Amino acid sequence: MENITISPTKKSFGITCNGEKGIIDITGISYPENAIEFFTPVLDWVKQFTENNNMPLLLQFKVNYYNTSSSKYLFKMLEILEKYYNKGNKVEVKWYYCEGEEDMLESWKEMMEEFKLPYSIEMD
Repeated sequence: MENITISPTKKSFGITCNGEKGIIDITGISYPENAIEFFTPVLDWVKQFTENNNMPLLLQFKVNYYNTSSSKYLFKMLEILEKYYNKGNKVEVKWYYCEGEEDMLESWKEMMEEFKLPYSIEMD
């Protein structure tokens, strides 16, 4: 399985998906002009990983901002990971935040309330 590396821009996340290590890193901000075009390769990678593996997966967020269309795709990613987790696979979600980003932290907590995935919050 090929890894994915998407460099961050002024309007989109930096994303690394590493299948050998079982790690997905999402960093930065996201308000891309075409969210479906941006997120489709990432969602495809996550689907392929969860269909062809049973190894632990760590999803790490170091995110400063995301808009509503980005949250829709993050939600879809978490749905896929919840199905993987419900099949007995280990999934861990970590959210790193900086002081002063309480609005983003609350938004993320609200999203995570929709899922039964283990997660942690850490100061960055």
